[in-house]
Formats: sequence, C-alpha cells, structure tokens
Amino acid sequence: MNQNRKSPIDEEIEKNLGEFTLTVKTEIDKEALALFPHISNLIAFKTTLKQNGAVVGVGTGSAVLNAFNKFLGRTVRFALNASYVSSVVNSTKILDAMYIMPTIQKQKESEEDLEGRDKQAFFGEEELQIATDKQKNFLEKLINSNCDLEEKEEFMSQLKSPYLSKFQCSELIQKLMLTK
Repeated sequence: MNQNRKSPIDEEIEKNLGEFTLTVKTEIDKEALALFPHISNLIAFKTTLKQNGAVVGVGTGSAVLNAFNKFLGRTVRFALNASYVSSVVNSTKILDAMYIMPTIQKQKESEEDLEGRDKQAFFGEEELQIATDKQKNFLEKLINSNCDLEEKEEFMSQLKSPYLSKFQCSELIQKLMLTK
C-alpha cells in the first residue's frame, strides 16, 4: 500500500479549503414589523447571503426593547447578529446543493444503465448517484408506517430533496427498519 497516497477523507477535506466570498445584505425586516404591530419597540432585521450573485440564504432576527433589556445598542446588535446566524444556518443546504449540482449533471450526461440494472451506491471521487424511484417509494412507505408526525415531517423533507443519493436513502431505510 502506498503510504504517500492521501486518504479519501483527507482528499474530500482539502476540496473544501480556501477562501470563499459571500455577500451579506442586511435590511429592516418590514414583513416582521407588519406582522407584529402590537409589539412595541420591536427591532427586526433580514439578512440575505449571496455567493456569486445568487441568493444562498435568508435569515431574520428580532428583539424587543423594554425595561428588562434597556441597552439599545446591545439589543439592536442582538437582533442583527441573530439575523446573520439565521441566514448562515439557512444557507447550508443551498450551498451543499450548489456544490453537488455540477456532479449530478455530469453523472446524468454520462450515465448508461447497462441491461436496465441500477448502479450500486458507492463513494466515488466525483459521482453522486440519485436515489431510485423504487428506493424513494419504499422509504415513503416506511415513513408513513413507522413515524410520528414530527418525525414524518423531518423524513419527508429529506425524501423530497431532488439530491437524495442512493446511499442517503439506503441509510434512512435502514434507520427506519430498525424502528419497526
């Protein structure tokens, strides 16, 4: 075994190192203020994150100035920082999808299904294989029969992702099979 060769984990980590530019736009959250006219001294911000001109996350943050938190500057910064954090958290799925979309497109252009067989899920260097309809249908049946309402919402949101891989779907199926 060649000890100079990097592990797949190290290679994947290195792909994600470097500098990335995000544009942050912060504005007053007029929608929140309109929804809560009965709350006096409401401070509300909306923050939009963009990468290469495309919106990748939108977040909101708010606070109320009252007798308990009478420090104006700190209250405003709390609401502002909450909107930053919210936008970053909300951007994680979008940024992930933007990262894997070129790989999926590349796969679709070059994919051949020999003899009608599905390819097996695997950890390829540059490939991500989308879950089959058969996998998705089976997973949906398991979700409907094994999950309470809260779990059902969580699993269904994962199932509805257009980027659900064969491997991820298989993991979810295994998890739900154990709960039977």
